[in-house]
Amino acid sequence: MKDNYFLYVGNAYPHKNVQLLIRAAREAHARVIYVGKNDYFYQKLGVVPRTVSDAELTRLYKNADALVFPSLMEGFGLPAIEALRQGCPVIVSDIPVFHELLGESAIYVNPHDSHELARILASEIDKPKKLVKTYSWSKMARETLSIYEACNRVRSGE
Repeated sequence: MKDNYFLYVGNAYPHKNVQLLIRAAREAHARVIYVGKNDYFYQKLGVVPRTVSDAELTRLYKNADALVFPSLMEGFGLPAIEALRQGCPVIVSDIPVFHELLGESAIYVNPHDSHELARILASEIDKPKKLVKTYSWSKMARETLSIYEACNRVRSGE
């Protein structure tokens, strides 16, 4: 039987919105494994993150019910890509960067609503991992190239 848990990978800077995840997990009675550097920001939240090897992180991604990434703003969101690559579903903030990056491969949540996230966490425990099938590296490469080409056209005045 699988050990149910959700995964958060990264730092706990305020814009990462880890506090929302903590509240939602408590409400949903969900277990979250936090991976990151134990610094002031994690300590302020009362969370002790794990420091893990690459092999251990891969195992955590593969066995998690989902990666949860509730950022208020994000430049790229590498943990979401890493999670999908390992077959791990992702629950991310409903912000433009994640829609551009992940398309239909993610579950989107209001980054200001811990109750909504709690409902999603409760519904995702033990759910089959079906969303990750729509993600592929070649699809991401095509979409990224398309974005760069559009930016280039705008820049050159086309």
